[in-house]
Amino acid sequence: MKLKIKIESLGCRLNQSEIESISTTLQNMGHSIVFEGDADIYIINSCAVTLRSERKTRQLIYRAMDQIEKNSGKGQIIVTGCATDSVKQINDIIYVSNDHKYLIPDIITKRTKISASAPARFNFEAAVKSSINRINLKIQDGCDNFCSYCIIPYTRGKPQSRSDCDILDEFKTLLDNGYKEIILTGVNIGKYNYEGCTLGHLTEKILNLNGNFRLHLTSLDPECADDRLISLFGHEKMVKHLHLSLQSGSDSVLKRMNRPYDRNLYISVTEKLKKIVPDFNFTTDLIVGFPGESDEEFADSISLIQEVGFSHIHTFRYSPRPGTAAASFPDSIAENIKSERSKKIINIYMKQKEHFYKRFCGRDGILLSEKFNGKATTGFTEYYIPVEIEGYLKKNEFYKIKITACEKYKLTARVYED
Repeated sequence: MKLKIKIESLGCRLNQSEIESISTTLQNMGHSIVFEGDADIYIINSCAVTLRSERKTRQLIYRAMDQIEKNSGKGQIIVTGCATDSVKQINDIIYVSNDHKYLIPDIITKRTKISASAPARFNFEAAVKSSINRINLKIQDGCDNFCSYCIIPYTRGKPQSRSDCDILDEFKTLLDNGYKEIILTGVNIGKYNYEGCTLGHLTEKILNLNGNFRLHLTSLDPECADDRLISLFGHEKMVKHLHLSLQSGSDSVLKRMNRPYDRNLYISVTEKLKKIVPDFNFTTDLIVGFPGESDEEFADSISLIQEVGFSHIHTFRYSPRPGTAAASFPDSIAENIKSERSKKIINIYMKQKEHFYKRFCGRDGILLSEKFNGKATTGFTEYYIPVEIEGYLKKNEFYKIKITACEKYKLTARVYED
């Protein structure tokens, strides 16, 4: 029987990668993915990184339950992802752990039972029917850093790495299906190591493949950026961008967070990247108001941000996550102070973003087209900078462009004629 399936997914690129693969498998089985109205199956891919994420998961569950009730009780809910154990209070729902997420298509068709199946983190097919343009490819899972504020090592387990041969095969499959920017993803891709093949080795192997494509690493911890990996960012197929995790610019706060690097190492990595690519695009995460964060420690974060320069900072006001070490730390910071610090960070990086974007005005670039809004086409350059071009351009194609104007955070360009 062909089913209507609605998928809701929260959280990181890894979660998105896994659910896009499941969606592809379900469509290959003849089922339909729907985005509105009722459905036969509701899949909720949950996130546990914050309590707010868990609340969103519960809201999606209740919304699906209401939809089923309106449809005379017809429908089944499946909950998977990192918050599965935290939301198991509701009966008549199928709960699937990350270890068995790959089984969801077979669970739906009642061809398998979770209890009789082995756990596996990489049994996903290539997401060749992904709804997104720049596609994620899972290479790694798990983390053993045990940062004091983070629940993920408890929900995703110890680091695991996928076979480099399997990754290369999937990469080729994605290229054969027309994808042109492929993003390597995992919980902590810097920990990738399959039988001695590190992230640097894997990146080099991918860059040696034939084809017209871009490779994007996005998120990385600074201690994982060794010289071999850094040198590869000069390759023409590499996206000149990293989401280089910071969390704090203060060594004392980083120590309380149990982060495996210090401020000097962070700055050193950014300087090495700038030597290879002078206009390298850095984005990052920053937590403000971590327990005990003094004015001086916060000032250390500001000074690092000003020294490095970022085009975007995801700023999080610290909130305790039950089950983590930091949840019991003393000296919590008042919410009004967290808000003030967050605003200061946002004001700084927004000015940095404007300054960074202006560097590209008048310059040539390569655009990967993504969306047409009826008037203009938008996409990203090789520096992971959003650009708008008047008129329609075919989706998912590379275009040589000249950036002609920069109005604050908006770059516009024209396409070079063949």
